[in-house]
Amino acid sequence: MRELKGYFAQLQSALPPQGPGFSAVVMQEGEVVFELHHGMASLEWKQPLSGRSAYYLASESKQFTAACVMLLVREGVIALDDDVCAHLPELARFEQAFPLRSLLNHSSGIPDYFPYLQCQLGRHEGDYFNNHTILRLIACMDTVECPTLSEHRYSNSNYILLAALVERLTGVPLAAYARMRLFAPLGIQRLCFDDDRFAVIDERVCSYESDPARPLGYKQHLGNANTVGDGGIYGSTDELLLWEREWHRQWADESSLLHAMLQDSPLRDGTVPDYRFGLERTRRSGEDVVFHSGCLWGFNSLILRLPQTRMSIVHLANCEAAAPDMERILVAAGA
Repeated sequence: MRELKGYFAQLQSALPPQGPGFSAVVMQEGEVVFELHHGMASLEWKQPLSGRSAYYLASESKQFTAACVMLLVREGVIALDDDVCAHLPELARFEQAFPLRSLLNHSSGIPDYFPYLQCQLGRHEGDYFNNHTILRLIACMDTVECPTLSEHRYSNSNYILLAALVERLTGVPLAAYARMRLFAPLGIQRLCFDDDRFAVIDERVCSYESDPARPLGYKQHLGNANTVGDGGIYGSTDELLLWEREWHRQWADESSLLHAMLQDSPLRDGTVPDYRFGLERTRRSGEDVVFHSGCLWGFNSLILRLPQTRMSIVHLANCEAAAPDMERILVAAGA
């Protein structure tokens, strides 16, 4: 623990207290053994970061999307090897099948939407977009980047499609379904998918980029999307700790939803990618390491688990200078 504290203390020393910063919490055996919040959630209002600060989690959100899908799989609503095209007509131009597992583990070959969004004529980087925009864009695609189930190719399009799939199978938007099925049963009230452009989110964190030419030395990132599935979750370390306690409880239960998400999902040649269903699982010094990360608009997130020692490390940042360094964190944690 001394090394982990040293890592975060070093990061803290490199960042001015009146600028953007980070929140870091280490939990072991269900108890918080380290917690640090450094910097400002809002430079305009001089609001310090705290355990209640709601950060945008970016792709960290994918594990929650996958959990919702796997609930439907476990209930027999859909199977991992079912072709999703019957529910997702946006895939018609590809003229091929896409097993559900190929979206969950990023082996579909469907291109990531971001490069296509950026190359549209007349479109500006700051233009607003949401799931509806991206589904229309995917509907124009007709060629996979690699044969489906042949290799792992990370694509945000997969999780936009999964969000649509959840809504079409349940009749409930992903945000509401996650709230009902994942968060409310654990007493989590504020961790949520933000699918409403005009929503007021309690203690929402702003993100920033260094800009010495500006009066405060920073410029604010202005998020221009409300996509959910590939991202979309806002959450605080306080709320994520509730999730992490449940995560370790489920690790001890091989019949749990978590183990369904972490099951092997081989490609056609039999290889098993580290990326499972919304989570990556690998080995380090003979022990399991399970994680996901996210980054967008200056927000950076990492939730890292070392299940054999029942440890979770949560690192959230609202500027690139405070982004987590997973390799250094692992070394400091003795992994």
